[in-house]
Amino acid sequence: MKKLFVLLAATMLLAACQTTSIPVSSKQPPRIVTHKSASETQNALINEFKGMGFKVVRRSSKSLVLEQTLTPNSDERKQHASYSDGTPRSQIRFTFSNVQEGTKVTAKFDMLVNPGKSNQERVTLLDSPDGARLQRVLEGVK
Repeated sequence: MKKLFVLLAATMLLAACQTTSIPVSSKQPPRIVTHKSASETQNALINEFKGMGFKVVRRSSKSLVLEQTLTPNSDERKQHASYSDGTPRSQIRFTFSNVQEGTKVTAKFDMLVNPGKSNQERVTLLDSPDGARLQRVLEGVK
């Protein structure tokens, strides 16, 4: 019985020590602070997302915008197919700012419905599991 109690206490202690990602939503977008420069961080993000099919749309010293055309059979595409002209795109916008600890990176993740048209609409993906996935990718680039 004593061994069981010690094992249970050790398990609870280890579970409490695990690092957890910060909560992510449209009100609390994914973010990290890294010791890398903004340029180094941008290059790491481009390399990371290039493998996922994203392409650089805009890049400056303070921002980076990546886009990916959604496949016709994706869940997001099916959900919005009834009112979308053209193929929706997913877009990630990163902003970079200098802070005392290094570079702060904040991200927004949207789906563009009717891209490039006058009735283009942004649908946030941060409130879906994609928001947490984006936070994990950011933490991996850190």
